[in-house]
Amino acid sequence: MLGLGPLALSFFLLAPSGVSAANSFAGANNYYAYALPESDRITLLDGMQAAGMKVLRTWVSGQSAGQKKSDSVAVPDLEANGIGNYDDTILNLIDQLMVDAHARGIKLLIGMYDQNSLQAGDIYGRTYGVEGFYTSSVAINAFNQRITHILNIHKNSLLDDQPWSELGGYIFGYEAQNEPMIFDQSFYLDHLSWVCNSALQIRNNVGDINQLIFTGGGSAASSVQSTFFSSSCAIHVVAVHDYNDDYDNFMSSAISEAKAAGKKLLVEEWGSLAPSGSARTANISSNVQKINNYKVPWFYWELITNPDPGEGQDYEIEINGADWNTISGLADTTAAIANAAFDFSASLTL
Repeated sequence: MLGLGPLALSFFLLAPSGVSAANSFAGANNYYAYALPESDRITLLDGMQAAGMKVLRTWVSGQSAGQKKSDSVAVPDLEANGIGNYDDTILNLIDQLMVDAHARGIKLLIGMYDQNSLQAGDIYGRTYGVEGFYTSSVAINAFNQRITHILNIHKNSLLDDQPWSELGGYIFGYEAQNEPMIFDQSFYLDHLSWVCNSALQIRNNVGDINQLIFTGGGSAASSVQSTFFSSSCAIHVVAVHDYNDDYDNFMSSAISEAKAAGKKLLVEEWGSLAPSGSARTANISSNVQKINNYKVPWFYWELITNPDPGEGQDYEIEINGADWNTISGLADTTAAIANAAFDFSASLTL
């Protein structure tokens, strides 16, 4: 782990948020966007651009081919060949994705890893165990080196061999892991320091304060923890993941706490279950109305480029398919909301 220096300490607190003069905005999730064929990748980004969406969230975790029945290719994880043995294939693909996104006025929010891969028994899970990944000093050091490799050792050959840490015009922000420890709420609450310490590792690698650091989300209201608002925690943005439509139970107090701490908050994941139809359309509209009442940004889970395969918990919306007009129109509505709760404009600047 890189040492805690004056640079990192100076970035813990942001300027007080207050009521901003900025507008709100919308974005979307797709965890395998970089693995899509070029035509599908462009379809995704063109659709987002047409809807006025500003951020695409994805993460650095290997995937098998055919995610969500798409034509995505298999992509090995960064450390599929061994911990500390880096294969930059996935980073090279994300390099292309960020260039394509930037050309359409879209920036990336990039996770360093996904807890679903850990639980599925990837190399970290096999080596340290699921809980051991968060508690073993050896595992923590290995993961810190992964973060450093992604942010500073790897270079984007499409952008003058610059490291991601210097590509603030392309990258909105980072998070250490998608939904850390969501599998066990007690364990999560006992190890919130992992989120803050991993955020510090990111900050020690990224001097650009406008590349924000996110929590990675949790389970609805538990996404919001007072620990994250502490001046000693390197988190900039608390990311809410909510599939319960219960924003009214916690959002007002969470926003007040974020503002008091000089930090920010947004809804990083939410979705409406298929099948499509009037009930789903109404639910999508209701969710956005609730979020927009608080004037915070939202990212839909998730947008895809092929007909919805109806797998598992099915929240997918196909670009130009069923419910696309609904979600894209609501993104436009969100972008028109003035005096947003938080000002993200500096981080959205291309």
